Amino acid sequence: MMVNRYTFQPAFQLRVRCYTAFGSWTQLGRKLLMRVSELLSAIDEFREKLIEHRDFWAESLDRTIPDFPKCNLEQLEEQSHWLTRRLGALRSYIMRFDNQWLMIHPATGVKWDALDASVSLNHVAQAKGPSIRSTIEKLNTIAGRLETLDQDDEIPANPLEPIRSGLAPERIMLAYLAHLHPYIAAGCSKLFMDGHYAQAVEESAKAVFQYLRQASGLTLDGAALATKAFSVKAPILAFSDLSDETKRNEQIGFMEMLVGYAKGVRNPLTHTHGKLEEAQKAFEYLALASLFCRRIDDASPKPPAA
Repeated sequence: MMVNRYTFQPAFQLRVRCYTAFGSWTQLGRKLLMRVSELLSAIDEFREKLIEHRDFWAESLDRTIPDFPKCNLEQLEEQSHWLTRRLGALRSYIMRFDNQWLMIHPATGVKWDALDASVSLNHVAQAKGPSIRSTIEKLNTIAGRLETLDQDDEIPANPLEPIRSGLAPERIMLAYLAHLHPYIAAGCSKLFMDGHYAQAVEESAKAVFQYLRQASGLTLDGAALATKAFSVKAPILAFSDLSDETKRNEQIGFMEMLVGYAKGVRNPLTHTHGKLEEAQKAFEYLALASLFCRRIDDASPKPPAA
């Protein structure tokens, strides 16, 4: 009669089942960037499997002198191999959030890397055990930080590169419309959202000079309005007391920007009704108009010279 080898070894039976699941993990290839949600999932999986490895490794230690495992070596080697490969793929991402992995034995002063020791079988239990505990705790902290981020954002593998928004440009533009200067948003946001990009740009350019007329009390238009309102000799509006060259240059520079805007953007648009405009360029025109209005807000009215 065939004897079931698990009949007298229920603990080993359970461990073999656990190991089978462990060995079925998919490999994580080297990626130049990962979405936050992908990285969070990978970190969680790595942490969970490291916990499984810790438990199996602890059960495999020699109870007399628990320095290194004395049984289940083949299974532990395969677990360690998988964890090491996964750590190789995740290390740069992990280091972005925590780069302090050096551990020191208080009595001997021996130093080691906790990440490496937690997945390796080459470290004695006195180093590997604390390393696993520290790594699991730190991975929990990193996972918590990832949960606070936008799950669609993209994290480059290079820790020196900033995290990138994962939102499509269209979503970013639509979200920002409400943050344009109120005078521009009120007259142009709906046109943009409805896809009337050229008309939105034209209306935003007209709005800038209408806003300047209201702020200055002048009835001029275009380049003449900008030149009169931000004159250095007799300004209606000014960013400062114009008492030195730097302050006067700021005044002149903004005036000339408005003159260029009138001649290069506003005037051509009034003669090219219906001109097609792509969404991103149109949005950037709206942002420029918004900036002009905010800078007009920054300028204080100047009393007329005596």
